[in-house]
Amino acid sequence: MSDISVAQQLAQLDRTESALVLASGMAAVACTMVSLLRPGDHLLASRWLRPETRRFFEHELPALGVQVSFVDPTETRGWRRAITRTTRLVYLESPVDPTTRVVDMRPVRTLAQELGLALVVDATLASPINFRPVEHGADVVLHTASVFLDGHGDGFAGVVCGSEAVVDEVRAKMRLWGAEPHPAAVEHLARGLKTLAVRVAKQNTTAMVVAQWAALQAMSVGAISAVHYPGLATHPDHAVATECFTGHGNLIAFAMRGGEAAAGELLGRLQQFNVRDAESAVRLGGVESVASALSEGSVRLNIGLDDASTLIGDLTQALE
Repeated sequence: MSDISVAQQLAQLDRTESALVLASGMAAVACTMVSLLRPGDHLLASRWLRPETRRFFEHELPALGVQVSFVDPTETRGWRRAITRTTRLVYLESPVDPTTRVVDMRPVRTLAQELGLALVVDATLASPINFRPVEHGADVVLHTASVFLDGHGDGFAGVVCGSEAVVDEVRAKMRLWGAEPHPAAVEHLARGLKTLAVRVAKQNTTAMVVAQWAALQAMSVGAISAVHYPGLATHPDHAVATECFTGHGNLIAFAMRGGEAAAGELLGRLQQFNVRDAESAVRLGGVESVASALSEGSVRLNIGLDDASTLIGDLTQALE
């Protein structure tokens, strides 16, 4: 399958005019930013960003003459207060790893449309099956394709979806910087797209069952003290996620009453989950279920294609 046909599929999935495959997720971020911003411009971004993107915004863009400000996305008026006369672009990620938070796009969309700002959304952790940002006011959508889109953990690629004019500009930067994807990565992506819808549907269903089970453990004052999953009514962004998302995704986070020691002990006993440290667990959203430790005694679960009963049984024996 050719690069062009894969791009067409991606554009159709995200409901955009055009799409482009690049070498990595960060290549997609970087080439998009330097395509849409010029020296003297101001970028307004959510504080909830993955570390690599945050570093690029804090260090590389200022070196190119772009001013960057970060906003707490829970303070809806903060977006407007941070606007300057040189603001050209608003950037956010939703959902957010590892907190599972979901950004309310409504105030950002209103602001961007009122002032004529470009709105760029990294929707990697939702996939276009669960969330299509252009339907909620975004102009450009980004994905790290090695997460859900590839789905098998064997290819690196990034995706930019938007208007044909924007994609053409990003393509020019991609070629200038040598950020074209490897042909094998495009082939892996083509394979992953064939099963994307069924994989995500399965992950949505299984994650909800596992999250509900974990919530019951927390209510019974067991080893788990709190569960964070957008599909649960207790999640702070449940209403927003339910309104904007088709499914609530595969990412679950929960806190252990025993802190980091208890989290480490739990991970050491798991048998069905692939246990990885948080930094190396980059190819998530695939067929494998992955568990990793976070700070302050929290655990992140990325649900794969295992049955819910299998994963709950594994968590049960590990907690015992």
